Amino acid sequence: MEPRKSDHAFIVPADLPGPSGGLNYNRRVLQSWHQHGLHVAEEPIAGSWPNPDQHAKRALAQCLFRYRSVLVDGIIASAAPDELARARAAGVEVSVLMHLPLPAETGLSEDQRRSAQETEHQALQQATRVVCTSQWAQRDVTARYGKLPTAVAAPGCDASPLARGSLPPRMLFLGTISPRKNPRLLLQALAALDRVPWRLTIAGPPGPDPNYTADVAAAASRLPGRVDLVGPLTGEPLEKTWDATDLLVLPSLVETYGMVVTEAIARGVPALVGAGTGAEEALAAAQDPARRADYSALPGMAVDPSDPQAWSAALGQWLTLGDLRRRWRSNASVDRDRLRPWSETAETLHTALRW
Repeated sequence: MEPRKSDHAFIVPADLPGPSGGLNYNRRVLQSWHQHGLHVAEEPIAGSWPNPDQHAKRALAQCLFRYRSVLVDGIIASAAPDELARARAAGVEVSVLMHLPLPAETGLSEDQRRSAQETEHQALQQATRVVCTSQWAQRDVTARYGKLPTAVAAPGCDASPLARGSLPPRMLFLGTISPRKNPRLLLQALAALDRVPWRLTIAGPPGPDPNYTADVAAAASRLPGRVDLVGPLTGEPLEKTWDATDLLVLPSLVETYGMVVTEAIARGVPALVGAGTGAEEALAAAQDPARRADYSALPGMAVDPSDPQAWSAALGQWLTLGDLRRRWRSNASVDRDRLRPWSETAETLHTALRW
């Protein structure tokens, strides 16, 4: 089948549970392109990606052949190397947008991880270019698969009102209730801080493991009057929650970037994030590269996400040391005006694709 040599398309998953950073990235880039007059068709593909059935794969194959050049979300592309190969052979230019490399996901068995890595490797070999949404993702992809034609288009951020915070101090965990996001460790760390006042809001959809979700709810119930489990938030309820927040807590074991970190900084809210993850990149997003080694200028800090005692210590310092709280808050307030807008992300991605 010959492809119809016409417009560009961005192929995205249609059925992923949300909200999620990857879905928001896709939506905001498309919005910016359209606002600036770049015609790119949005093509949502149904299916349980990255584990599609044959119907989903056929829908993807048909879509690939309708365009001259396509950008495919990595959760789709990494699971469909054969479909990408056939499109490339027919002359379709295929680029992949890599949010989170599939084998980097937590909770996989060794066989599942090996299979995901083999399939993703085959898929990326078919890509004209691989655009990663962070330097962390670019390093991960290169370490796993060797030299590929990669580029980075890191997420943008919207300007937001300055959060007013709360008394007692309120922390916010905003993300899926999953082992990768690691809220159970956070609750374990906070359980040791029962002699100082604090509140925690856990906002996000349940993850794929109902047992883990139940464990988190049980751990929260053992901290009565301290923890609010509110489910996923959007719109005005989310804005009200942000306004009451004093510290974002993101103890993820793996994080490509952590858009929620820059969303916090945009409101003057500092963040405590998982060390060694892409969230460290987000924490320093507004920093002058020449000053990134100056940790005293950061709006927060990174802590080993496998060490609950280290999180207890860091949270205890933040809760009891007024100078530390004020410095982190001041750093976030300075950085909020220097964050990358979504228009810059969209332009960087557009340039990388050579559209």
